[in-house]
Amino acid sequence: MNTALQPLNKEAVGSTALPVRILQFGEGNFLRAFVDWIVHRMNKNLDFQAGVAVVQPISQGLIPLLNEQDGLYTLYLKGISEGQVVSEHELIDCIQKGIDPYQGHEAYLQEALKPELRFIISNTTEAGITFNGADKLEDTPQDGMEQAIREL
Repeated sequence: MNTALQPLNKEAVGSTALPVRILQFGEGNFLRAFVDWIVHRMNKNLDFQAGVAVVQPISQGLIPLLNEQDGLYTLYLKGISEGQVVSEHELIDCIQKGIDPYQGHEAYLQEALKPELRFIISNTTEAGITFNGADKLEDTPQDGMEQAIREL
């Protein structure tokens, strides 16, 4: 019996591709546990049909890990709902791609120009948007992505 874990990817779980309608700045736990979970639920329950492209706001981010799993991750929900203790997990599949603008700045800019894009979401803090007086307009991206975000 093979007990090794199989790689998590969309083919293995039978997840279908969604059109990217949301550009999201930030790939941290808060956005994935709240915003992306809500998008996932709207896709499942309301036929929202919106995929998310996640932009990594800082140079050392989670995009390589997310892309390794085709944007899939498991959300663990624990708490109280309607007076009952809840402890459940759900595979979230709305993230369609992760973009590292430090490695692929042109791909990031092209994603923002797509006509099917409808929403931009950001929870980037001062750690992700900073001023650097040494930045030049031709830097791609500028330190902290401040100018790159303005280009949208």
